Amino acid sequence: MVVTDMDSAADTATLHATLVERARALTPRIRERAAHTEALRAVPHESIDEIVAAGLGGRILAPRRFGGDELSLDTMYEVSLELGRACASTAWCAALLPHDAHMVGFFPQAAQEAVWMDGPDACIAASLAPAATVQKVDGGYRLTGRHGFASGVDHASWVIVSGLIKDGVRPANHHFLVKPGDYTVDDDWFAAGMRGTGSKTIVIDDVFVPEGFVLAAAALVAGDGPGREVNHGPLYRQPLALHAGLTFLGPMMGTALDAYDYFVEWARGRAQTAGSEIVQEAVAKTAADLELAQLSVRRILAAARTSGSLELADRAAILRDYNRVAEVLTESVDRLFGLSGTSGFKETSPMQQKWRDIHMMASHVSFTRANFQHYGRMVLGLERDPKLVVF
Repeated sequence: MVVTDMDSAADTATLHATLVERARALTPRIRERAAHTEALRAVPHESIDEIVAAGLGGRILAPRRFGGDELSLDTMYEVSLELGRACASTAWCAALLPHDAHMVGFFPQAAQEAVWMDGPDACIAASLAPAATVQKVDGGYRLTGRHGFASGVDHASWVIVSGLIKDGVRPANHHFLVKPGDYTVDDDWFAAGMRGTGSKTIVIDDVFVPEGFVLAAAALVAGDGPGREVNHGPLYRQPLALHAGLTFLGPMMGTALDAYDYFVEWARGRAQTAGSEIVQEAVAKTAADLELAQLSVRRILAAARTSGSLELADRAAILRDYNRVAEVLTESVDRLFGLSGTSGFKETSPMQQKWRDIHMMASHVSFTRANFQHYGRMVLGLERDPKLVVF
C-alpha cells in the first residue's frame, strides 16, 4: 500500500519535494542494509517494499491515466541521488523503477494496460541489448535468448528484452515486453562493484510476444513511440538521450557526495592528514568539481522542462555533458580514495566500496565514448556517423 498524503491534484513542486524528503527519510535504514545488500547480491525485498510504499517506485514517471504521478525527470534524479548517499546498488535499482516505467509509457496502449492493470507500482526490469532471436509469427513474435545485466530483476514482474527484427534493408532493434511467468532468471551476477544490483540474466525460451507489446528502439531514441497517442504529456516525447544517462547519474552523484562527506569527516579526526596541503587542495578541488557536476545536470533538466522536442545538436550536447559529469564524479572519488591510505582498502571502510561502485557505474553503456564523438563530429562539420545513431 503506497503511503501518500497528497491529493492527486496537488502542486507538482510540492509533491516533488515530498518525495525527495521521503527518500532522505529512508536513507538511514538503506545505509544499515548496505553490507547485507552487497552480500546478498541483490537489493533486499524490505528495501524495495519501503521504496515502493513511499511512492518512490515506478509511479514517479508512470502516466496519470494509470494512477501514476507523471512527474518530471528531476524527481527520479533527486530521489536516486538521496538514496545513493546510502547505498549505490539500492539507488541504482530504485532509479530503474521509474526509468523502466517511463519506457513502458512509449509502448502501445495494450501493453500499458497489461502492465498497469493493478496500478502504477508494477516493478519492471530491462535488458536492452539486442540478444534475442526473433521469429515473426501470426499476431506477434517468438523470442529466444539470454539477456544479461538486468538490474533489479529479482523484484520485477514484467521484463523488457530486445532483439533484431529483420524487416526491410537493415535489421532493426526492437524492445519486447515479456509477462510474468514467461521468463526465468539465471543467477550469474558476481561482480567487483555494484554487487547488490542483482544484475542477473533473463532467459527467454521460445516465448510468444503479441504485436501490441513491441516497441521499435528507434521510437524510444526519438521520443516518438505509439504511447504518445494516449499519453499526451511532454514526458512521453522526450528522447532517450535525455533520460538514459540521467538515470544512472543520480546514484553516481549520491555516491560521490557521500564519499566526500565521509572523507572530510575522516580527515578531520587526523591532525596530520588535515594539516596536509595535498589533502587540503584535494578537498577544495573535489568540492568544486561536485558543485560543477550538479550544476551541469540541473541546467540540462531546467532546459528540458521548458523546451519541446530536442534537436540532434541538443541531444549531442546532453550526452557530452552526461559523459563528462560521470568522468568528474569518478575522478573525484578516485582522488579521495587515493588519499585514504591503507585503511581505505579495508572491507569495513565505505571508501573502498564507493570506489568500486563508482567505477562500475561509470562503465555503463550510457557513458560510452561515442557520446563525445557525436558532439565532436557536429562541431567539426562532419555528418552523423551511421554507426553511432543512438542519440
